[in-house]
Amino acid sequence: MRIIQITDLHIYPEDKIINGVDTRRNFLKVLEKVAAIHHDMLVLTGDLSFVDGDSEVYKWIKEKLDNFKLKDYYVIGGNHDVAEKLAEVFDLTQFLKDNELYYFIEPNFIFLDTVKGYCSEKQLNWLETTITSIENEKPVIFMHHPPYKSGVPHMDNKYAFEQPGLFTEICNKNTNTTFVFCGHYHNEISLMKNNVNVFITPSTYLQIYMLKEDFEVDHRIPAFRIIDIDNKLIKTTVRYVYD
Repeated sequence: MRIIQITDLHIYPEDKIINGVDTRRNFLKVLEKVAAIHHDMLVLTGDLSFVDGDSEVYKWIKEKLDNFKLKDYYVIGGNHDVAEKLAEVFDLTQFLKDNELYYFIEPNFIFLDTVKGYCSEKQLNWLETTITSIENEKPVIFMHHPPYKSGVPHMDNKYAFEQPGLFTEICNKNTNTTFVFCGHYHNEISLMKNNVNVFITPSTYLQIYMLKEDFEVDHRIPAFRIIDIDNKLIKTTVRYVYD
């Protein structure tokens, strides 16, 4: 099975250059590459919108996904999104619980809502129940925020996930390795903690320089991730899309 992950689109409500980037053009460049690759599932892991929770932006993204005739695609929200609007546009309202959009897809795919930088107690309880119910599978979690600080000071100091300890405790309920695919940090980073392997995927917008406390653009090359799952072997790589 092959999964494509795209994250941190930051689509602006209109055609406009932001930080030297046409976010719509970048996204369409990535979609063109993705459409040429055989895949079984596409996952968009948050920050679809540049201006928080813009329904018209969501509709534009959905139209482009449908026009490219991509395989089954799933979305979750990031800190620039509004879960209710996201669920409405992408026909996911059945998964909306108390204004959080999280769900499970057989056999082992878990989609979390970290729009607020944390998960509600209700969502964490659901995650624990879900992750323990698939003891024979390696959990694959898609979320926007990396569950742990990841060495990008601008993000670690201001926008980090607020529940790393609880997340680890819940993942440890499953004796298998848990694989987490996320975004938010605008970098390509891999980290391992206990039985949790985390893969942070670069943005289709721009990447952030890792060595500065303040925000600074590293480069503006959009990217996406390929995840291959074959007989419980998981391999993954990031592809950058050049002009």
